[in-house]
Amino acid sequence: MRRQAINGFAFVVAMSLAPAAASAQSRTPAEVLCYPASNQFDAVTAAPSSHRVVFEDEHVRVLEIVLPPLAVEPIHVHALPSVITGDTGGDEGARFLYTTYEYDDGEWTVLERTEILPTPGRRTVYAEPEGPHSISNIGAVPVRFQRIEIKPEACANN
Repeated sequence: MRRQAINGFAFVVAMSLAPAAASAQSRTPAEVLCYPASNQFDAVTAAPSSHRVVFEDEHVRVLEIVLPPLAVEPIHVHALPSVITGDTGGDEGARFLYTTYEYDDGEWTVLERTEILPTPGRRTVYAEPEGPHSISNIGAVPVRFQRIEIKPEACANN
């Protein structure tokens, strides 16, 4: 398989069409996005100890993301655009390493590591789909956020 340094949506589509993902081959990309946990690299499926669904319907999926100090998530993707919100904990708050990966011939390779430092107060940001990544909590407090994933309109029409 060729190198996969792409966003979450494109990665999910590519992997759902790959021969190794035979169980997902018969599903269209829209179906995979309407039922994100059906993908083996989806955050809830691949990293269940840090990602929990608190609400889901045909329009959105709301995740609670909790990562204790010194914990490392498994590699996963977020194939849907989303809004992420949480309290970063101020000066003594959440510190983590955000690591991105590429998938090359069945192996994960690190592309980049970025240290994320705490900022004061609550933050809310929009995020495009994210390709393969993991978070390592290198701080003394848990990383705790909510992520509201926005499903395609086609999901509501099924």
